[in-house]
Amino acid sequence: MKKIMLLSVIMVAFAWGACAQEINNDRSARMSSTFLKDPGYGSRINFGVTFAPTISWMYPHTEGYERNGAIIGMRYGFNLNVNLTQRKNFYFSTGIFAEHSGGKMKFLDIIPIWSLDILADSIPTQRTYRSIYLTIPTMITMKTNSINNFYICGNAGLMHSFKLYSSNTDSYLFGTELWSREKQVSEETALFKESFILGVGFEYSVTPAMRAGVMVNYVQSFTNYFKGKGLAQNSLSKLDQRANIGCVEIALNINFF
Repeated sequence: MKKIMLLSVIMVAFAWGACAQEINNDRSARMSSTFLKDPGYGSRINFGVTFAPTISWMYPHTEGYERNGAIIGMRYGFNLNVNLTQRKNFYFSTGIFAEHSGGKMKFLDIIPIWSLDILADSIPTQRTYRSIYLTIPTMITMKTNSINNFYICGNAGLMHSFKLYSSNTDSYLFGTELWSREKQVSEETALFKESFILGVGFEYSVTPAMRAGVMVNYVQSFTNYFKGKGLAQNSLSKLDQRANIGCVEIALNINFF
């Protein structure tokens, strides 16, 4: 975890260092605006909004657990981009987003049947996991020069996510009868999720000061979805639950320069 945080700090330091260097080199380009301007290329700092429908699933790493489908989610919020070069080719990208994700798994479990005051052993269980995170990305975004007002784009970096809410919904198979348990708030989900993001897409220059774009991103967490260390165990096997989240999203962006 320390290595991950160190990498994030290095990326931020690199971005702002590059920006500061450009500012020193281009003092003559200062204008009355709050932001430093690139000669003929718009603001050094630009902002925008993003809405991204997502499909996410889980990669289980606990014996007896299997992936059991995907869920529909979304990511939305505000992005901030710092131009690292004189032209609009390389950016440090960050922002603040709400992220809805999760997945489905199946496994054997011990189920309490309160009406009969018994514990049912080795019951096939299907569980749907849903979580809401506050996510802050640190990415490098690359863009080509204009091709008839279109720009080919790519991005790569890290997504730092903090849990706001999580819940589980269970279904059980008793013989041929399917039972369901109402949604319950989960206390077993880790408070922090770290992921990498990699994507490609394009932008279109609607006006000299505004671009609209589409990015197709793949996001993969590399920290455990669950708390671990005995805080999130299967009640039958007593094994710690471990899983990562994978996600594909189509990000719709509008950026103002």
